[in-house]
Formats: sequence, C-alpha cells, structure tokens
Amino acid sequence: MRTYRVFLTFLFAFFLINLNAQFFVGGNIGFSAATHKNDDGITTSKATTNSFSFNPSVGKFLSDKVALGLDLNLTFNGGTTGTNPEIKVKSSSVGASPFLRYYAITWNKFSVFGQANLGFAITNSSETINGTKTDGPKVSSYYFTIYPGLSYDVSDKLQLQTYINIFRLGYGYNTEDDGSTKVTSSNFVLGAGLDDIISVPTISVGAIYKF
Repeated sequence: MRTYRVFLTFLFAFFLINLNAQFFVGGNIGFSAATHKNDDGITTSKATTNSFSFNPSVGKFLSDKVALGLDLNLTFNGGTTGTNPEIKVKSSSVGASPFLRYYAITWNKFSVFGQANLGFAITNSSETINGTKTDGPKVSSYYFTIYPGLSYDVSDKLQLQTYINIFRLGYGYNTEDDGSTKVTSSNFVLGAGLDDIISVPTISVGAIYKF
C-alpha cells in the first residue's frame, strides 16, 4: 500500500505543478491471439493464447528540452493448454512508471533524447484444471532504467518517437510471494554497442500529441 500512496502522491503533484505548461498524451494499445494444434495421429491437442495491453502516457514539457511524464501499464494474458484435462491460465499486470526526458540534440525536426524511468508492476496469475482454480504467486517488480530515443516532429502538435539500442542502464528488484514463501531477486543491466542500433523485426514507433 505504501508504494501505491507514493505514486498517487506523485500523480496528484504532477497535475498541480505548472498547470500552464504544455501537456502531451500518448501510449499504445495492443491485442494478439494465437491457436496451435498438434496431431500425432492418435490424439489432437490444441492450445490458445490471448494477450491485451493498454499503455497510456501523459506528461508535460517543463521547457523545450525537458519533459516530465507518467506511463501506465495494463496487461492481461489468458489461454488454454492440453485436452485431457484442459488447463486454463490467466495473468494480469498493473504498473506505473514516472519518467524524465531530456532532448539533448535537435536537428531540424529530428531530436535525440535520453529518458529515465522509475516504476513498479504487480502481477497476479491463476490456473484452472477441471473447474478447480489455483492462484499463482503474486509478483512485485520495481525497476529503474535509462535509455536513449529518437523523435521526429510531424507538426507542432504531433511527435513520433522510438527507442534505439545504442545504450541501456537498468536495475530491477522482484519479489514472488505465494502466501507461504517469498523469493526475492535483483538484476543489473549495463550495455552499449553499435551492432543492433535498430532491430527491424521488433522496432516500435510511438507518438505523443501536444496540447
């Protein structure tokens, strides 16, 4: 509960400070569904997976070079595996991440920025077999990341943006609690290189709209 209070306090202060600053909104929404069948000549098994994500973003420009914002992350996954018995699995994740962005280099309509995120996510899961539901462990994740990005001003109001893989710094801390035991883990990531600046199969372009 303390974590939720901290982020709610941040959100309230975020909207009260500099109300005359230029605000922006952005984010993405996604849905995917897949079905897999396996026939060995005797039995046929079928597996399905469904995923829905909604990641809105809101922020404001404190100056031409500095922006402050908040990302919200909502993800829902579900699916079935096997035929006898059929196993239904579900999971959901809710998180929030304040961020600070600095536009370091601007050339015409292009800009290179650096962004720092501090966030958390809570994930719950369950498994149902023959009508009996079993709750999975509750996973809490806390993280801090710094990475560069590239933006392009389509107009004074609309800006396209993507992230580039030239550098990344991050730290994560996770706890997994199933009611009887609690497992904690942490990880640190530091990477820099020029081999995969842009990964074409996974490139993602987003946008923000300025008010």
